[in-house]
Amino acid sequence: MVTALASALPECILIALASSSISMTITQTELFAPLRAWTAKKNAMLGHLFHCFYCMSHWVVFAGMLVYHPLLLQSGVVVIDWIMTAFVTLTLATFINGVMFKVFQAAIKTHVMKHDAQIHLQPHE
Repeated sequence: MVTALASALPECILIALASSSISMTITQTELFAPLRAWTAKKNAMLGHLFHCFYCMSHWVVFAGMLVYHPLLLQSGVVVIDWIMTAFVTLTLATFINGVMFKVFQAAIKTHVMKHDAQIHLQPHE
């Protein structure tokens, strides 16, 4: 049990980190704004998925789990072990997403303050 945990935990942490980064990039950056607009037009549920980093991270974690096959638990029932590992990894991704979202908020607030200061400091004509 300890050996499985020791070998799979770094994989789960890396999947969580990558999932958070991918999810935030797709759902929050201007680079993917056209994709978000297109998916919203095609299907409301799909559009929501591409606007919600928490929702998107589920799918990215599941994809990472399918590729890397980490198992934190060894109950003998592989499906249950896979589900438990996926949701532990998803929980890690959610914490990381929260930190990343706070950083995005701070960056946006700084950008807005800088923009406002530039407007107020320009000479009036």
